[in-house]
Amino acid sequence: MIKFLAKCIAVVMIVLVLSVLITFISVTSKRDVSQKESTTRESRALYTLSDYKGKIALYKSGYAMPVEIYDVYVDSLPQEERARIESGISAQSDSEIIKIIEAYTS
Repeated sequence: MIKFLAKCIAVVMIVLVLSVLITFISVTSKRDVSQKESTTRESRALYTLSDYKGKIALYKSGYAMPVEIYDVYVDSLPQEERARIESGISAQSDSEIIKIIEAYTS
């Protein structure tokens, strides 16, 4: 009887350990997937509107230098917009970047 009880306790302990491991792996893999999705979204950005020598500039993905520099000084913008430009505003399409540029240059 004692051996049977010991075997039952051992089986329950193994099931508990396996449950904890499966839960941990599941939570960790979901977090990795969400991080990969975030990275993928960021890597799809075709353009970034950012600062270049105090002016707003358009950077194309893969280029270190801006493809176009606008006559809009970053210092002339409100603080919130200045912060957005300094951190870089990404766009995934031509039409999206055109709207963003128009908002800053018109």
